[in-house]
Amino acid sequence: MTTQLILLDDHVLFLEGLNSILSGEIGIEILATAKNGLELLQLLEQGHKPDIIISDIRMPIMDGIVITKMFKTKYPSISIIALTMLDQESDVIEMLDAGAKGYIVKNADKKELIEAINMVAQGKYYLSPRFAAIYEEWVTKKQVSIGTQLTRRERQILELLVRGKSSLQMAKQLHLSRFTIDTHRKNIHKKLGIRNNIALVRHAQKWLDIRE
Repeated sequence: MTTQLILLDDHVLFLEGLNSILSGEIGIEILATAKNGLELLQLLEQGHKPDIIISDIRMPIMDGIVITKMFKTKYPSISIIALTMLDQESDVIEMLDAGAKGYIVKNADKKELIEAINMVAQGKYYLSPRFAAIYEEWVTKKQVSIGTQLTRRERQILELLVRGKSSLQMAKQLHLSRFTIDTHRKNIHKKLGIRNNIALVRHAQKWLDIRE
């Protein structure tokens, strides 16, 4: 399966170099490149629908944080990987909170970049190893916050999902319709900013572990 990308960076030489590095890689297709957020939005309006956008953070017109927040709500099926010179903890946290699924510094090698693309394409997170402790702390806080973000019914459904129950089984156990269960599940995904069940179950399991 091919992962389709759009590359976003305001430095033209870096953008061209990144395009050259990834263009010949098996399983990766570069749909387009953009120098700023407005160009990116124009590409989407023209019909380009990437799986992943690899984006710098500090850019004129629209920076990577603004773009990532927008995509989290407007284009939730498109993942963002930050590729940047910024390596401060605050920058990492800000991009994760905005909805980024990956964070790599620009001195990473090609192997790490491709690993990040593949992991994010599978619905996972990828951060450069140097940010492992930051990521674990962020995940822990995110799991604790699940209890305050979700309603009592949504938390019930989340627990049943972790225990392997299907929507039909949940409906029978909770005496609700299948449609109601599916609606709650969609709301859970939206509130937590998680787009697939595998990632949702993984995050929910950590929440249950913390709670118990």
